[in-house]
Amino acid sequence: MALELEQTKELLKSPKRAELVKRAILHENRLKFHSEAHMDPKEIQQPTTVFLDWVQKLIPKDKFKTFVSLFQFPTPNVHLCDAMYKELERVFDGRNPNYTYQFSNPDLLADWESYREDNLNEPTVWRRKGWEALRTATNSVLIVDIAEQEARGLPEPYFYFLGIENVIDFGYKGDDLEYLIAKQPDNKVAVFDDESYTVYQLNDKGEISEELINAPHDLGYCPARFFWDEPLNQKTPEIKKAPISPFLAVMDWLLFFSISKKHLDLYAPYPIYSAYESDCDFSNGETGEYCDGGYLRNQDDTYTLLASGTIQECPLCASKNLAGVGSFIEKPIPKDGETDLGAAVTITTIDKDSLQYNVDEVARLKAEVFTGVVGQGGDIMANKALNESQIAGNFESKVSILNNLKSNFEASMAWVDETICRLRYGQAFIGANISLGTEFYIYSKEELYAQFKLAKENGASEAELDAINSQILSTEYRNNPAQLQRMQILKQLEPYRHYTLEELLKLHEKQLLNNDLLQIKINFTRFVERFERENTNLREFGILLDFDKKIKTITDTFKTYANEQREPIRPGPTGD
Repeated sequence: MALELEQTKELLKSPKRAELVKRAILHENRLKFHSEAHMDPKEIQQPTTVFLDWVQKLIPKDKFKTFVSLFQFPTPNVHLCDAMYKELERVFDGRNPNYTYQFSNPDLLADWESYREDNLNEPTVWRRKGWEALRTATNSVLIVDIAEQEARGLPEPYFYFLGIENVIDFGYKGDDLEYLIAKQPDNKVAVFDDESYTVYQLNDKGEISEELINAPHDLGYCPARFFWDEPLNQKTPEIKKAPISPFLAVMDWLLFFSISKKHLDLYAPYPIYSAYESDCDFSNGETGEYCDGGYLRNQDDTYTLLASGTIQECPLCASKNLAGVGSFIEKPIPKDGETDLGAAVTITTIDKDSLQYNVDEVARLKAEVFTGVVGQGGDIMANKALNESQIAGNFESKVSILNNLKSNFEASMAWVDETICRLRYGQAFIGANISLGTEFYIYSKEELYAQFKLAKENGASEAELDAINSQILSTEYRNNPAQLQRMQILKQLEPYRHYTLEELLKLHEKQLLNNDLLQIKINFTRFVERFERENTNLREFGILLDFDKKIKTITDTFKTYANEQREPIRPGPTGD
């Protein structure tokens, strides 16, 4: 539907979904709190206050003061999020991605491919801006717009990510946006609907004063959509779910125990003194700030954050410092009538059991979050044996998560490209199909080598070792198809490839090996080099032969080389 001027004015006064927009902003701020290293204090002030108010209810006042002193940005959770999102970013490294576009005029395909790469910076922009939006701005809206001045004959559409904080209101038509009203620079608003792009100038009262742009389009739908499809829950599908959204509460606990561990770490190098607290009535009449437990709060009861992200101390309380090495905390003054006053000043000693508990709990919570977000098998480098079913289960767990991310990205990428093509080429554009791939490089080369070592030590079969070896080759040479093809040929030619020389010599002593194949194994590199000198490289040799025939021909040649040597194989020193 097209929004009329009066409808727009009414929605500006009373947005239908203002509360949902507010909740989406709060959710994104909480995502930023745990996953973003460089933050605007204005964005992070609210979730920081919520977190510290929660902590304040958990621990005594003296412990809270030390906790706040140790609390700094970026938090330890940011490093964990970096590691998790690095694993999830494999969604862009599919083995067989496919981007297909159809036009009634085939000549337009070349123009589109050039425009897509040079003007839109696709697909790189999705890995950069799209991935950034997934981390901290899953409620962003994709907008497809048209440049006001066209440098060439064809229209020049473009797209961008609009932060939810710039959204004033929106409406739904089924699962699609029916209209969107968004803030624009210089006190303007833009209206996107299924008929046109409209920009209005606002006056100082926030009311429409004039219409600046009214550009019809022929799409038949609103040129805006939510970037992410997956909802946080079914009751509020407008609020979108980031990979770490289900684990935000666990990450609160992880941050709490991480900082608590730092608190306990202070016991060892420095003594901690405690004494009765003194009242502080500091307040700033100009700013409205006041002291709360040694830290400043604003008039809206949020903590005052410095530009560095740390919480501002009360200037009076900060002036009360401990002379000499150590830490000082205040304890509550005994109430009237209490007889057990205790020592005026006490020294707290290290609690080793508590320290170890915090170490273990931090590790447990990290593992829970990492596994939940990334999938099973995140600890593949750990020194533990995995059987075939465990390896397969880990693989399927990660693939399932990547497939979920993939489907969301593919839907957004296809919508953007189809919308831009319809605006640029009109009815000459038929359709698009985008796939980030059906297979992923789940593990790094280092992880696969560790997996191979563990599998071999655990007595894995040749077939299992071959499967891991194939993954190693595919991962290591995924950007070099020619070298991958060569390595796959060498894999077929090398006998006993999963055995070390020491293992082979022991088997030879027991007369369990073929002498020709053992000679080939020992001299494999030399035989390959000789064959390529006398013929051509392995990839080009026998290119017209069946692959099995090709491998047999080369192997027979290697056997000829082995017989020419006629050297007995003697067990050598194994070495210690």
